[in-house]
Amino acid sequence: MSAVIFWIIIAAIAIGIDIITSNFLFAWFTVGAIAAMIADMIGISFEFQIIIFLVLNLITIAVGYPWAKKKFKNEVKRIPLMEETYIGRIMKAEEDIVDRARVKVDGVYWTVQNTGEEIKAGDSFNIIGIEGIKLIIKKEEEN
Repeated sequence: MSAVIFWIIIAAIAIGIDIITSNFLFAWFTVGAIAAMIADMIGISFEFQIIIFLVLNLITIAVGYPWAKKKFKNEVKRIPLMEETYIGRIMKAEEDIVDRARVKVDGVYWTVQNTGEEIKAGDSFNIIGIEGIKLIIKKEEEN
């Protein structure tokens, strides 16, 4: 009966580690431990119990871990940063912008880098990207 207790301890440790790490890797060791425990109950020697434990672990990890990872680990959708929501916004220039200028976007002043032709006061421009702490802008084409 001592081998049964050994396999119960192995199974409990595997489940405990899996609960702490939450990566569905160690739970598969529990399957091998339960099979080895059943083998002990029907009288199979401890050496064969270890072989059963190892073989079942290899099989269940090779098959079960990729399946569980795919099924339960859904990708967390990233929430865009506030400034990333500025990309694509069309605004009117309050002053001429040749190369660099300061523009107020939602109450915050930003340095902007103009990548296109000169933008005159009153012209529309498009925020096309972010580079470090600068907004990258380009003059909006008139139709």
